[in-house]
Amino acid sequence: LCFIEHMYQYSLESFVTFLYKAIDRTEPCEDLAQRSVLLIAMIRMTIFRWVNRGLFESHKLIFCAMLTFKLFQLGRLKGDDTTDEEYSFPYFNYLLRAPLVIGTENPLSDWLPNKCWGLVLKLTELEGFEQLGTNMEKDAPSRFKEWFNELTPESVKLPLDWKKLDSVPFQKLLVLRCLRPDRMCGAMADWIRGALPNGKDYMDCDGSSSFRQILQNSFEDSTSTTPIFFILSPGADPVKEVEAMGKSLM
Repeated sequence: LCFIEHMYQYSLESFVTFLYKAIDRTEPCEDLAQRSVLLIAMIRMTIFRWVNRGLFESHKLIFCAMLTFKLFQLGRLKGDDTTDEEYSFPYFNYLLRAPLVIGTENPLSDWLPNKCWGLVLKLTELEGFEQLGTNMEKDAPSRFKEWFNELTPESVKLPLDWKKLDSVPFQKLLVLRCLRPDRMCGAMADWIRGALPNGKDYMDCDGSSSFRQILQNSFEDSTSTTPIFFILSPGADPVKEVEAMGKSLM
């Protein structure tokens, strides 16, 4: 994370502090196996929330994606989706780099940008996507155009046999990457919610909490020697909430 933003610095001492907090917050249980499960779940969420709350909003999806991709590579994704997708480096490389073929004529130029067609041609070089370009150009161009013009194409089935990609959502991300890159953030968030174990809890962490609730929780995590820093964007003013919390503690 420090390569994304130099302010993201984490120490072993801080990690240990939150590790002990997680242990203290875990529900007691006489059964050793169940106690271990509860401890692991609480430690994961406590550490994740600690890091997540210190990130800029624009970097939270990157953080979740980094965790999910790593688990995907290790074959440890067992989320809410019942898919058995396996990690494929060519697919992953395409998603990250989005290579394209240049200098070719776009037969669908009346509705598809040239760059997108170049991305489609490159995608057809990957196993399983060989017929995508032909299907778009000759078999069902009007149906692909309808899908392309959807407000949220990530939630709509693709035409022809490509609708089967709903059962392998990571591969559907590749089609979105080349045809509707503007929808990648939302589609990636949906994929993480389904692929990551308890993905909704992580992807939507603090999503339903008010600023006052988050401030109160952060205050409980602080100490007399651990200050709370506010990094403000234009128009943000936490003074009122800080004063209100201070009065409630008097």
